[in-house]
Amino acid sequence: MANYKTVLLFNSLTLLLIGLVTACLSSIGSSVKGLFLPPCLATYPGAGFFFLTFQMLFYLAVMVCIFTWGLLKIVQPDRPENRFILYSALFVGCFLFNEVFRTHVHLGRAGFPKVTIVIFYAALAIAYGLSFRRQIKLSPYPLLLGGVGLLFLAFFAEALPVQNEIVASLLEGVPKLLSGVNIALYFWFLCQGLVVRSLNFSKYDRTTCL
Repeated sequence: MANYKTVLLFNSLTLLLIGLVTACLSSIGSSVKGLFLPPCLATYPGAGFFFLTFQMLFYLAVMVCIFTWGLLKIVQPDRPENRFILYSALFVGCFLFNEVFRTHVHLGRAGFPKVTIVIFYAALAIAYGLSFRRQIKLSPYPLLLGGVGLLFLAFFAEALPVQNEIVASLLEGVPKLLSGVNIALYFWFLCQGLVVRSLNFSKYDRTTCL
């Protein structure tokens, strides 16, 4: 199960880090917007820092799920949780693919409305939730719901007609970064619990056989 003190700590530290970096950049006249832009658009050292941090959090979630799936396949093969973890890795991987290859940006340039792209990812999230609703109910799902909700909030915030560059960047970037923190924490706690239960089950099974 999730340790919500740890969740609060990581979210608080993330907000504190954003506040400190924003204040430092503003004091020297650098653009805060650059922190949330892809590194290829960086105009000063350190630009793209929060963009890469978000991606690394999703990489962490995917790798933890894949490692857990491989371990569970050895310890307890043919368990329904194994399929859940595998599809969780694919689910998060779809969002990571979009971030790495900027799929929504290219589709937007090709004439696809952003709302269509958001609806597609919303449908993907709903399909994932309905397919594994039983497993999700047994997990610390508020973390997952909060993370996905923040991610969609960031998508919509990008379209807001905000004139102030700093405010516009923070409205999109902060929810996005926090979504990465909470989604990574969700899969960390989920996989940790599944591995511990599987190892305990295997230990009990061996003891019973003796």
